[in-house]
Amino acid sequence: MFNLQTFLNTISNTFSKELFYRFPLVFIFIIITFIFTIFENHKIFIFEQELQNKLLLSSFILTIFTTSFYLFFERIKRNSLYKTGLFLGLLLLTYCSVFIYFDSILFYFNAVLLSLIFSNFLFIKSTNQSILYFYLLGKHSILIAFFSCFILGFGIYAILLSLEFLFNITFLNDYIEDIFIFIATIIFPILILSNIPKNIDTLKEEIQTTWLILIKNILIPLLFIYIVVLYAYFIKITILQELPKGDLSWIICTFLTLCIFVKMFLTSIKQQNFIVKFFDKYFIYSMIIPLIFLNIAIYTRVNEYGITQARYALILLSIWFSFIVIYYFIKKEFCIKRSFIFLFLLLLISSVTTFSASNLSINSQLNRLETMLKENNILVKNKVTPLTKQLDLKQEAQISSIIKYLNRSKEGKKRLNLLLNTDFKNSLEFLKYLNIKYSNLNTTYIKKFNLNDIVYSLNGYNYLIPLSIEQTKQKYFYKNKVILASLKNSILKLEIKNQNIQFDLKQIVKEWKKQKIEVLDKNNYKNTIFYKKMDNLELKLCIKYLRINENFEDFEVKYIEGYLMIR
Repeated sequence: MFNLQTFLNTISNTFSKELFYRFPLVFIFIIITFIFTIFENHKIFIFEQELQNKLLLSSFILTIFTTSFYLFFERIKRNSLYKTGLFLGLLLLTYCSVFIYFDSILFYFNAVLLSLIFSNFLFIKSTNQSILYFYLLGKHSILIAFFSCFILGFGIYAILLSLEFLFNITFLNDYIEDIFIFIATIIFPILILSNIPKNIDTLKEEIQTTWLILIKNILIPLLFIYIVVLYAYFIKITILQELPKGDLSWIICTFLTLCIFVKMFLTSIKQQNFIVKFFDKYFIYSMIIPLIFLNIAIYTRVNEYGITQARYALILLSIWFSFIVIYYFIKKEFCIKRSFIFLFLLLLISSVTTFSASNLSINSQLNRLETMLKENNILVKNKVTPLTKQLDLKQEAQISSIIKYLNRSKEGKKRLNLLLNTDFKNSLEFLKYLNIKYSNLNTTYIKKFNLNDIVYSLNGYNYLIPLSIEQTKQKYFYKNKVILASLKNSILKLEIKNQNIQFDLKQIVKEWKKQKIEVLDKNNYKNTIFYKKMDNLELKLCIKYLRINENFEDFEVKYIEGYLMIR
C-alpha cells in the first residue's frame, strides 16, 4: 500500500541540506550546466556561441570532477589551503582540456570518469574488494537514477498528453523540453549523489550473487574459448610468417580488458571450481603473448600509416596492460587502485599536455604528408608546385586520407594551411590546389573519380551549369530563370519553374557497385551521364565527383560536383 509519509521522507532525504553541504560545488556546477543547457535549447547566447558551448561542457565535466574532489576529502583530512589548491588545479586542467586541447577531450572525459572509482580510496589502505564494491554501488546508483528519471519524464509527458486530449490545454507543451532538461541536468545527478554512501568503511563488502554467477559460469569459460581462438591465430601467422591484421589490435584489447575485468571479481569468489582457480592463478601469463602481438600489430599500423587518435588509444592501452603485467610480477599481486590511478595519469597526459593524442596524431600525419609531397616534387623548398603527373591509386588514397583526417579538427586544418601556405576550408579545396584527385581504397564503392579531363558534349543543349552542391541550397541561373538545387539524403533535387526533378545518387552508386565499377575515368565515363525530361525541358546531368560517407553497411552521398545541361 502506498505510504505518503514514506514517499515524502524519501524526497526529503534525496534533496536535503545535508546533501548540499556534502557536495556544495557540485550543486553549483549542476545549476550552471542546467542554465547553459536551457540557453542552448532556446538559442540564447550571452557569450559567443562557441565560448558558451565550451562553458557548458566545462561545467558538466566539473560536476563530475568536483564529486571526485569531495569523495577524496571525505577520507583524507586536509587544510583549506590544500583543498583550494587542488580545486584550482581541477579548474586549470579542465580549462586546458576544453579550451586548448579540445581535440583530445574524450581522453580527458574518461580520466574524469575514472577518478570517481578510486578518489575515495587514495592515500588509505583499501582492498580490491572494497573498491570493486564501491564501483558496483556506483553503477547501481546510476541505473536507479536513470530509470527513476525515465519514469518521471514519461509520466509528465503522459499527463501533458492527457491534458491536451481531455481539456485541450496545450500551453504547457511549449515547456516540455525544458522539463526534460531539468530532469536530466538537475534531478538525475542529485539522485546519483544521494545514493553515494557517506561512510564506506561500514559497508558490507559483498558482491551480488548475480555478478558472481556471470563471472564464474559465463565470462571465464568464454575467456578460455577466446584464448584458444587467439592462440590458434598466433600460431597460424607465426608458421606462415605473416604480419598481424590491423583490426587484431582491438580484438586483443577486448580480450585483455575482459581478463582484467574478470580478475577484479575473482577475490570475491570464495567457492572456486577448477576453471576459476586455474584462471585466477595463471590469468597474467595468458596476457603476455597477446600483449606481444598487440604491440607488433600497433607498430605495423603506425609504421605504415602513422599515428591517429584511435592508434594513440591503442598505444595507451598497451602501456596500461604492460604496467599491470609488470606490476603483478614485481609485487605478486593485482591491485585495482594502482591500475586505475596509472590509467588516470596516462589519460591526463594524453589529453592536457604536449604529448596529447591530438598533438602527436597531427604531427605524425603532417610529417607523413610532407614526406609524400616532397617525394613527388609537389612541395619543394616550402613552396607548392601542383602535381603535373598521375600518381598511382595507393599514393592518391594515402594523401587523400591524410588531408581528410587533418581537416576533421581546427588545429589540423590550421597546421595544414601553414604547411601549404594556404587558407582553405575543406579537403576538396586542398586536393584541387595540389591537383590530386580524391581516392579511397577502403571504400566498398567507387575508389576513384578520374573525370577532370573528360570533355562532355554540349551538342543540342543550350545551357551549361557547373554544379558544386553540399548540404545547403544553391541558386543557379539560366535564361533569366532560377534553379534551386539541394542535396539531402543522397537525393539531388532541382526546382525549375515550380517543378521538381530528382536524381537518386544513392541508387546510382549502388548501380555502379552492381556493375563492379571501382574507378570512373575516360573508359567508362558514360556511366556518369543521366537524363531527365519535364514538360518542354530536357536535363542532362554529368557527374564528375561524389563524396560518399560510409556508415557500417550503409552510406550517404554528401557532396556532388558536375555539370547540368539544359535544352
